[in-house]
Amino acid sequence: MKTQARASHFWWVLLAVTVALGYLFELGGDHIPRNGDELVYAHIARLTAESGHWLPLVSSYDFMRNTKPPLLFWQAMVAGGWGDHWTLLSLRLPSVMYLWATALMVGMLTWKITGTRVKAKKIEEAATSRHAITVGAIAAIVFLCFFSTYRYGRPYLTSAPETFWLCGVFLALAWSPSQLLASRWKFPLLAGLAIGVGCLYKSFAMVAPVGLGLALCYQVVHARRAPWQVFRPGLISDGVKVAAICVIAVSVFSLWFALDPLPGEVWREFVVGENAGKFKSSESYFKLALSGSGGILVILTGYFVNAGLLFPLSVGCAWTAWRSYRANRAKSPTAPRTSDAEKVMWLWLLALALVFMLPSQRSARYLIPAMPAVAVLIALYWQRMARIWFSLALVFCALWALAMGSIGYGAVNALQDASAYSPLFWVLLALILVASITGIVRKRLTRPVTLVTAFAALLSLAWVTAPFNGPAGHYKAATVALLQGQKLMVPNNFNGQFERYEFFIKGAKIAAYDAPQPVDYADVDALFKTSRYALVARRAGQLPCSGCKVIDERWDIRSRQDAKEGTWAAIRSPDTFWYAKEYLVERPGP
Repeated sequence: MKTQARASHFWWVLLAVTVALGYLFELGGDHIPRNGDELVYAHIARLTAESGHWLPLVSSYDFMRNTKPPLLFWQAMVAGGWGDHWTLLSLRLPSVMYLWATALMVGMLTWKITGTRVKAKKIEEAATSRHAITVGAIAAIVFLCFFSTYRYGRPYLTSAPETFWLCGVFLALAWSPSQLLASRWKFPLLAGLAIGVGCLYKSFAMVAPVGLGLALCYQVVHARRAPWQVFRPGLISDGVKVAAICVIAVSVFSLWFALDPLPGEVWREFVVGENAGKFKSSESYFKLALSGSGGILVILTGYFVNAGLLFPLSVGCAWTAWRSYRANRAKSPTAPRTSDAEKVMWLWLLALALVFMLPSQRSARYLIPAMPAVAVLIALYWQRMARIWFSLALVFCALWALAMGSIGYGAVNALQDASAYSPLFWVLLALILVASITGIVRKRLTRPVTLVTAFAALLSLAWVTAPFNGPAGHYKAATVALLQGQKLMVPNNFNGQFERYEFFIKGAKIAAYDAPQPVDYADVDALFKTSRYALVARRAGQLPCSGCKVIDERWDIRSRQDAKEGTWAAIRSPDTFWYAKEYLVERPGP
């Protein structure tokens, strides 16, 4: 038993590595969980690469060109070899590498904090090291098991790079708070440069939450004063450091204006349209702030929502931390004291949430850059959280497995192919259910089983779409060859969604037609007025059009279903709710 206990840290590290590598599963597929904006960014990057210049950015959308800073697009242009190997896998790999680096930082910081805590209790050095490694591995796994990390970190988007650079400043600060906050110029310089790079991925506006977070750290951690005790010794020197960091960051971001041959367009489209526009609303600011869909409640619950299946653990961590704080305020001798490193994490969470309550447009996605800090805190409170929080997470995982089973069943019915999935897929779902029940019943297994089950559930989400990333979801090679150089009308139900066809019908001249619900698009004849070929989506069993010639067909996963279809439709008929058949049709002959 002693040998098993001593080796437990090895198994946790092995699990962390396995989970990290699991992010590569189906990474190049057309149907991974993602934000729809991924494709419009890919569109801008492709056209800019085709122009042969780094700047200005190019887009077929007049209103969506300078929608993000150039570093995001340059990353794709380099990863895609300026079009030589333009695949979803190539474009997404840098995001996963950023995630791996962030997970490593999360694990290393948690290892450092835990090792310092345990050493203070004068425990055997070897046992201290093993325990710290275990908790560090748990933190990395927790971060990788957040649904926001899995959904918004893997696609070609901004979340992974901006999280690495912006949150990385606070993770570094938490590593050695007293030393870095006392630094006269080295930390401010390096922090300013790092934040500037993060802004070049996202927006100069990120200086606001980061600046506020750093100001709070200088006030609470360095000066040991409450946030409202502003007038204190050292205020001017600390204020100068924060101001210098922000100025350096904005200066780095301003390189975009210096390098872009059309700086006026950057100002109009990005600064005024993309950023200032988030403060505009036809409704009253306070009315919108107190509403349900776009109100401040979205931000207040954002960290919990971003945790996904680990939602109960994020709530449990906050509750346990609050109780620990109250015990500290009561001067309880048994209550663990909050370390400076932990304070840095809480202050970063607070700053980001406060700033993003201000715009009239609010989303839990805006809080993703602080999710690594949430993972660190959950790991630090891992053993102190009540078991009920883990059991609730396991209930979520079990329900998730049932949902994936229903979606998989719908795919089998739609494809009329019982072998659409490997038997291992169904085994995985069964194991998630068994593990969830076991973890709820067996107290000793509850905590470790929760993380294993949570990632297995995320893996099942990628697996359930796998058949549609293969032959069933693609046109034949002869069809792609037929379309070389031909104009092809494709359905588009969101900004840039037509760009997906550039990845698996290479060589065709893609032209989009607006179809909010592609399966219901009726005016097919209008498409043939400007093109010989068109793609038309239909529910299973429905004909694409009358009189036209069907050349080829493939299966597709539907998106943006009508609200009138309702949740019950997903349960009653998952084959038609989730899936549609797309036809390549040709103009009818004379």
